[in-house]
Amino acid sequence: MNKIIISGLAFALLFVGGSLVFAVTNPLEGKVIALDAGHGNGETGAVNKKYGATEADVNWDVVVALESKLTAQGAKVVIAERLSTRRDRVADAVDKCQTLYGRKCDALVSIHHNGNDDPGHDGTLVIYNEKQDIPLAQKLHDALLPLTGIDEGYLHGGYGMTVYKNLVSVITEAYYITNDEKAARYLNDLNADGISNLVIEEADAQVAGLADYFASQSSGGKGRNK
Repeated sequence: MNKIIISGLAFALLFVGGSLVFAVTNPLEGKVIALDAGHGNGETGAVNKKYGATEADVNWDVVVALESKLTAQGAKVVIAERLSTRRDRVADAVDKCQTLYGRKCDALVSIHHNGNDDPGHDGTLVIYNEKQDIPLAQKLHDALLPLTGIDEGYLHGGYGMTVYKNLVSVITEAYYITNDEKAARYLNDLNADGISNLVIEEADAQVAGLADYFASQSSGGKGRNK
């Protein structure tokens, strides 16, 4: 059996009765994914000065939407409690994965949104710590980049939750909530259910990036050198 990866879908090439058959496999099925909504618990994170939108609120909304979408794809999802220290948040996620699913998570994604004094500044950044995190960082970076079209690349080094428990983990900074255009979209561009379309777009991108990552891992793919 050979596999071809196309936009997060794994197509298995099978020979059945002498005929070549394409079988679509779901790379998210059964994966244990831990999510963290950055800040909260009294921390606002970055704040948009014009509209008052806080990073903590955006982070949480994206995590809630992402959990729903990942679960619909067959993933097993836990959300880290918004505890006062990053170490405690990671420990909470690890404990939940072990208690609910009997093993550690396959990936941990900490959702953040950047801040800058310039209300016109925007860009997409992904943060990682270990070499093992690079493939996940690359897939999420590539999936999220269309949200801004401005590539701020990668940040490497002991930041946030990526330094604990030896998990495959990254921090995503999909865009700047201090950007006035993004804050206005987050607050005012809502779907029929009252959910921000910007949140939905990011959650869809996160799902695509995670699917691409797991599909590439199952096919033996490796990340680009950083």
